Amino acid sequence: FTFHQFSQWLKMVTLPTMWLGAASLTWELLTALWRWTQVRGWLRKFCTAAQLLVFGTATVALFVISLVPYSYIEPSSHGHLWSGAHRLFGAVEHLQLANSYGLFRRMTGLGGRPEVVLEGSYDGHHWMEIEFMYKPGNVSRPPPVVVPHQPRLDWQMWFAALGPHTHSPWFTSLVLRLLQGKDPVVRLIQNDVAKYPFHKQPPTYVRAQRYKYWFSQPGEQSQWWRRQWVEEFFPPVSLGDPTLDMLLRQFGLQDKSPPRARGSGNTLAQALRWIRKQLSPLEASTLLWGLLAAVGAIRVMQALLGPHSPPSSPLAKEEKHRPAARKASGAAGRQAVPAPENCSSGSSQIPRRK
Repeated sequence: FTFHQFSQWLKMVTLPTMWLGAASLTWELLTALWRWTQVRGWLRKFCTAAQLLVFGTATVALFVISLVPYSYIEPSSHGHLWSGAHRLFGAVEHLQLANSYGLFRRMTGLGGRPEVVLEGSYDGHHWMEIEFMYKPGNVSRPPPVVVPHQPRLDWQMWFAALGPHTHSPWFTSLVLRLLQGKDPVVRLIQNDVAKYPFHKQPPTYVRAQRYKYWFSQPGEQSQWWRRQWVEEFFPPVSLGDPTLDMLLRQFGLQDKSPPRARGSGNTLAQALRWIRKQLSPLEASTLLWGLLAAVGAIRVMQALLGPHSPPSSPLAKEEKHRPAARKASGAAGRQAVPAPENCSSGSSQIPRRK
């Protein structure tokens, strides 16, 4: 559908959804009022009536206030909204009692998704793009599956693209570390260092461009994205460049002391580094899904192989108490029945039954 068709659909459904919400709230209030009529005792009836009045008034007020930010999604519906709702919302807006829907309710990709593309060069004339593992870059690469992994740097690059680079001071530090060729920072961009275009030697110059990305049309083969250059995001800099040094001083990011040498004698540290080296070829999402699957398999095996105590039934309880009853009755019998006396010499002694 086109943007015009979407706007027409919003005009058609926004006001009816408001009336639907009002009808639902009215039904709930009437239901609460009916329950109040069933309350017995004048004291309980009075307390319940006061409670219903307070909560009902607060609920209706909040509902009316929430209609204003809800109507932001469709301008004509916002204009036709009751003027009293606007006045009430304006009076309590500073309290932030109601807000527009969504964590990011104003989406940034409607006019094209802004993206920052880093570039490096050895001579300042021939530039090579630095491809990230997850964020859009190469227009021929499909979007990767990320869940449940949260790639922090790629996510922050999207936030950086929403404004100038001065709003994201960490970006200047990222440029500095790429010029220095810091391996931990490079691995945040590409886990497979061979895919990093400057893995043999750090770039002499680094710059950044801002593009707008759109998904390609269904008929465009071999391309997932189409993009349009917008502006230069970060100027070309090198180590010792006055612009870079000025930005580092401005944000307090200068290297103040040499990094501490890592001790290699710690057995735990060596073991953790070995585990990280073995797992580094795996994609983060694959590793996380593997760990979740392993935990699930362990739980299933524990449930299947664990000891099970059968539920005790009345019949089992009766069988459990029978031996005690028999023993008690036997003891009572021995006390009640007298010992047999000796008969004549020709008769034998009767054995005592236990």
